[in-house]
Amino acid sequence: MKHLIQAAVAASVVTSAAQADVKEWTLDLGHAYIGWEIDHMNLSPTVGQFRDFDGTFLIDEDAPENSKITFTVQAASVDTNHVGRDTHLRKPEYLAAEEHPEITFTSTEVQMLTPTSGKLHGDVEMRGVTAPLTLDFTMVQDKHYPDFIPNYDELRVIGFEAKGEVFRLDHGMDFIAFLGSPTGLSIDLDLNFDLVDCSGAPDTNIPCNWGRVEGFVGPNE
Repeated sequence: MKHLIQAAVAASVVTSAAQADVKEWTLDLGHAYIGWEIDHMNLSPTVGQFRDFDGTFLIDEDAPENSKITFTVQAASVDTNHVGRDTHLRKPEYLAAEEHPEITFTSTEVQMLTPTSGKLHGDVEMRGVTAPLTLDFTMVQDKHYPDFIPNYDELRVIGFEAKGEVFRLDHGMDFIAFLGSPTGLSIDLDLNFDLVDCSGAPDTNIPCNWGRVEGFVGPNE
């Protein structure tokens, strides 16, 4: 029994040490973008974005494979700069936003290919159907905000770019209006976002609070 207890304590210490290496980063909602484009009759593609989303980023810098990342997107926030098209995209033929209001991505593996780039493997649930998705990501910058910018508090910030491809048939989105329909089958994703180390940040800090705290006012509001 004594050896079992010692082993359990040792395992607990190891687990705690491993968890200590994982830090939660905050998505700067003022500097984040989830965009997409899809074929339009082999002409210029239809492009759009989602306006309402958030994510959790538990990052282990020493062992990135231990990192866990999720995104949650509000399907009804789709925006293609065309009211009629956006209304149609929210309907059951496409996003079914009323029945399935959230699109979620949950990482299953972080695969580093270079010190600053890799592949983020995960699962996307859309319209109630889950399918795998791989995002190719690049870290574009790792720095601290300069001291002359007020209410940014010289916090550490890391910028990322990521790209991927979703096949709408994988999520049961099989609506085709007519032969040669303007809606393609492959959706190209384009993500840009900043992650901020908000540990110890004051409640006046802009990237850690903007869009998260009701009534929070940034410098240009």
